Parts: sequence; C-alpha cells; structure tokens
Amino acid sequence: MKNRLGYILSTIVLHVCCLNVTVFGQQDYESIPSPIYIGAKVHYGFIIPHHQDLKAISEANIWGIQLEISKLKIRPQSWDNCNCYYRMGLSFNYYDYRNPDVLGHSYNLILFFEPYLNFKGASRLSFRTGMGLTYLDQVYDVSFNPENLFYSSKISGILTANITYNYIINDSYQVNLSANYNHISNAGVKMPNKGMNFPTLSIGMDYIFRPVPLEPQVKSTGLRAKKVLYYLNSFWAIRTVNADSLYPEQKKIMAGISGGLIRGLSNINGLLLGAEISYDASYKELSRRWETGFLPWVISLHLGNAFVIGRVTFTQELAYYVLKPSEVIDKSVFQRYGLYYRLGKNLNAGFSLKAYGHVAEHMDVRVGIMF
Repeated sequence: MKNRLGYILSTIVLHVCCLNVTVFGQQDYESIPSPIYIGAKVHYGFIIPHHQDLKAISEANIWGIQLEISKLKIRPQSWDNCNCYYRMGLSFNYYDYRNPDVLGHSYNLILFFEPYLNFKGASRLSFRTGMGLTYLDQVYDVSFNPENLFYSSKISGILTANITYNYIINDSYQVNLSANYNHISNAGVKMPNKGMNFPTLSIGMDYIFRPVPLEPQVKSTGLRAKKVLYYLNSFWAIRTVNADSLYPEQKKIMAGISGGLIRGLSNINGLLLGAEISYDASYKELSRRWETGFLPWVISLHLGNAFVIGRVTFTQELAYYVLKPSEVIDKSVFQRYGLYYRLGKNLNAGFSLKAYGHVAEHMDVRVGIMF
C-alpha cells in the first residue's frame, strides 16, 4: 500500500513539475528580458574602382574597426515578423581608406537588421542589412581635391550587407567571421557622386548579456500561402544639375509611381514583375540648357526577386528602359535594389537604389501599399 501510495504521489509530483516546465517554456519568451549583444570587429578590404578615373586613388587596401550594440528579438510577435530570431541594433564603423589627402576617412552610424538563418548548435549563420549616415573628412573640391570623384558631400548615406558565421564559445561569448559589402553615396544630391563600393572581411567577438536558449516557435503564414502579392508605390528624390559656365548648380525633384506583383516561389521569396514611370525635373532643366527639347519622362519594365520576411521586403530588380531621354541616358538597362518595412496591414515605407553595374545613380524614398 505504501509503495502504491508513494508511486501515486511521485507521479503527481512529476506531472506537476512537467506542467510547470511546459508552462514556463511557453511563457518564457514573453516574460524574460531579451538578450543584449555588445560587439567589436576589425575590417580589411579594398575599394572597387568602377571607373577608369578612380583607379589611381583606389590602389591601397583599407582597414576599419566596428563597435556595436544590438538586441536579440525573442518575443512571439517578433518571431512572426520573419519566422526567425533576429537582431536589431546600432553600429559605429570607422574606415581608413589609406589615401589621407584624397579619400581620407569615414565615420559611420548604421542601423541594422540581422536574422539568423539557423539557431541550433554552436555554429550559426546570419544575414545582415543596414543603412545609416557617414561623415567623410575628405570630399571632392574643384580646387583642393579634384581627384575624389567618389563623393562630394561630407554627410552622405551608407548601405551595408553581409553574411556572417557565428561560433558560440559559451553562453556569454561568440566569435564571428563576416564577408561585407558596403556602399557610400549622397543619393545624387551633390555631384560628383560616382559612389564608393568596398567589400571587406571582418572578424570579431560579441559579449551576450542575459543569454537564453532558443527554440522554434509557431510559424506564421509565408509568402507561398499568399501566392501573389500586389504592390503600388510612390517615390521621389532630389536630383542635382551641375553648374556650368552659364548656369549655377540647381536641385530638382524627381517623382514617380511603380507597381507590379510578387509571385511566391517559397515562404520567403518570390518572382517580381513590375513597371515604373517617373518625371525628372533635372532632365527638363538640362533640356532647357541644351535647347534640345527632349522629354523628362522615364518608363521601365522590371523583372527580379523579392525576399518577403515578415514585415521586411528586400527586392533586387533588373529593369529595361521603354522610354528615356537618350540625350542623358545612354544605357538600356539598370538595376534597382529596394528595402521596405510594413508599417500596418498594407502600408509600406522604405527606399531604393538605382545603379548601373557598380555605379549608383541615385537613391529615392518610397511609400506605398502591398496587398
């Protein structure tokens, strides 16, 4: 009898303990503080001389240091954003371009988003995108620094992307190795603005405050289940018309609309088909100056890929000009890269970068809907 009573009591206690553990596990990510990461990295890389005029000033290898702080988002509502765990944070990057009289140095403040591609075991892969502002201490000057055609504004924008291998040493420390791609541009606000592209390799370490074990959460509906998403955006940018012997420098508005669809191929990526039309007042100003009378309208067709990860959409498009002012644009195709964040059920806001190969033309701000 005693043995049977002991068995019953043990079973009850065991079930209560298991119930407590289960309840704690289900509520854990809601109730415990999110982990905080503090990290440091060193960079080594090179500048891509994407124009003949840039080769002479791009010969040296560059180096840099990076300090950052981020939070690992573990709440269920954060998981729903991308069906993954991700870090959001702020980094400060310093780069020495090893050409102090022409290129100088840059001081960068970058906001980044970094989802983990896997989160089990000691080895973890992550993909980071970031954007921010850079201060450049040596910029183009027609008299004192005419060789620097990369950038002409002391305050410019910077875009970054990287793939990172993280190795967990213990609960509090991880080391990482990253392949990084960086782009600096002033979005065409001031010329010259050929833009600087510089890949780097970096190695670093993170210290983790309040580490927690990571377990899969319930997956939300992916892009494949929605089959087709439709989008419509308005966009605008400030374009600069350079000064010449007769006219001063002028800033003009470029504005337009774009639309299309994204056909789901998997839960997170799809095929993009679209078109856009824009009116560029800077082209109208050039037409007036040159007395040629060409139209300032641009129409293009777009084919590309879109990653839709929860509230974040990242697009890569190849576009073909249907209508363009040939007096200004001598290319037939261009690339467009967009990054958007869903603010509500359908509203999106973000930016895009237009480029010809490695050469960025301008960036624009975009607001629209996706449904």
